[in-house]
Amino acid sequence: MARIIDLAPHDALPDGPAVVVMRRFEEDDPKTVMIELIAIDTDRSEGNARMTDAHGAPLSWEEATRQASARAHDAKIESIYRIDRTAGPVECQIAAHGGDHTASPDMVDNDYEDGEAGGDMRDRSHNEAPRRF
Repeated sequence: MARIIDLAPHDALPDGPAVVVMRRFEEDDPKTVMIELIAIDTDRSEGNARMTDAHGAPLSWEEATRQASARAHDAKIESIYRIDRTAGPVECQIAAHGGDHTASPDMVDNDYEDGEAGGDMRDRSHNEAPRRF
């Protein structure tokens, strides 16, 4: 069985090859939480898959971990990483207020670079490379 390494809510994802289980808020519905499996290859390309049951409902954290462990075993990866992006103090406060980002004095902001909101040049490339699990 793969070794499970729990990361802090704001830790960076590991370099590849790696299998990551991530719990995070839905982008279009911050009141909803999802769990996804991220497979990172040696060249840092990555593939994502939403972890759901046969009926489309999100898996439990434990079941998602079991499935990720099986995938890691198949890929001969010794460790899986788990990260709960919903567990940071600011995220917990926002979640308690139904996804209202104004509820926190430490408001979650986009990165700003050269006055532009959004991702910046330090963000990882999501190059839509072939996904291997």
